Amino acid sequence: MTRYLTALVLALLAATAVAVPAQAHAELKSSNPATGATLEAPLKHVELVFSEAIQLPDGAAVTVTGADGATLPVTQVHALDKTITATVDAAAAKSGAHTIAWAAKSDDGDTITGTIAFTMTVVAQTTSASAPPSSVSSAPTSSAPPSTAPEESGGVPIWVWIVIGLAVVVGAILLVGRRNRTESP
Repeated sequence: MTRYLTALVLALLAATAVAVPAQAHAELKSSNPATGATLEAPLKHVELVFSEAIQLPDGAAVTVTGADGATLPVTQVHALDKTITATVDAAAAKSGAHTIAWAAKSDDGDTITGTIAFTMTVVAQTTSASAPPSSVSSAPTSSAPPSTAPEESGGVPIWVWIVIGLAVVVGAILLVGRRNRTESP
């Protein structure tokens, strides 16, 4: 009986070790504009590249906030494989520090979020026809990921329930085994 219980416990432990899923999430690998970039022209596009395939979250995927706290209009947000792209309405752009807040849904269903801080040095628009157009600068991309924190799902991970279930089963087996030994003459 002892060999049976030992084999059962080892089998349950082995099953638990295999059943615990990897808790990895997608990570932001690069962005355009990059964190800390200085743009000499209004931001028109945002591109976010992740370490694995992602989807758009249930809420806003990309939000751009200006130095004055105003939110710039963001349209045409798309997720394709590992990349999220968005178009930004540059008409409301002003000089100063800006922040892109982003969110993406990993294949495991968890939503990850982060921010990208950059600066725009937008020159005031002139009405003169002889004024040279402002130069369009392509912001460098960054391979350093900004802070990404998985959003808490609020539930207990499945591996915890598996361990609890296995503990209950092993406890029941040990209890039955103990009763059988005490009832035997």
